[in-house]
Amino acid sequence: MFLMKKLTVFTIFLMFAFYSQANTEYENVHIVTEHLAPYQIGENYELIGGAVGVQMQRLFNKVLPKNKIEVLPWARAYQIALDRPNTIIFSMVRTPERENKFIWIGKVAQVTTELITLKDSKLQPIKSLSELKGIPIGVKRLDAITTFLIDRGFQFNKELVEIINTFSTMQMLEKGRIEVIPSNKQIIDFYCQDTGCKNSDFKTIYTLKELSEEFYLAVSLGTDENLVKQLRAEFPMLDLPVQ
Repeated sequence: MFLMKKLTVFTIFLMFAFYSQANTEYENVHIVTEHLAPYQIGENYELIGGAVGVQMQRLFNKVLPKNKIEVLPWARAYQIALDRPNTIIFSMVRTPERENKFIWIGKVAQVTTELITLKDSKLQPIKSLSELKGIPIGVKRLDAITTFLIDRGFQFNKELVEIINTFSTMQMLEKGRIEVIPSNKQIIDFYCQDTGCKNSDFKTIYTLKELSEEFYLAVSLGTDENLVKQLRAEFPMLDLPVQ
């Protein structure tokens, strides 16, 4: 009987030690995203909502309940995830160029990306991206769309104008400081609900069919294998807006 009690106490001690160790390791995990309404919505560098954001918060409440989600400009979030082990990032477009730079957990949304301009713009729908050479296009640095355009000959200080986030990109378009931006119906709808504009104030001139717009949850290389397993085990339980 005494032996059984000792074994029970020892077992509890081991479980507690394992739990404490796991939580100590996971305290160093960094979770980053960007403000990209309506997918994830940030305020004062913290996540407050969004169709994807709410589901990601559910996931992290189970796996990383002590870790906060930090909302940063995309270029900064991406660079942290690229350089720092034990970093989780969403929503990130999965491209061939990024494939071996991250560990991919699962798809969080699928969207269509279009190049849009103001309804009254002289620009008309185009058949080839080359028709936009010399036209100011607002983009985020290190964004998949930006890389896509650079690979096709577009350059900063010529066509590409760096904007911090999608919201400010929409504002710059409305003010006439840039002529074209990448966007989609869901982003425009949300922006107009917030600002009072109309979806009909904008028009699509090109759909980026060549670019995969599957948004993913991913983690940096070198991330704790146990954390990766936990994220993959819990991920299928989410109710994500995959269209």
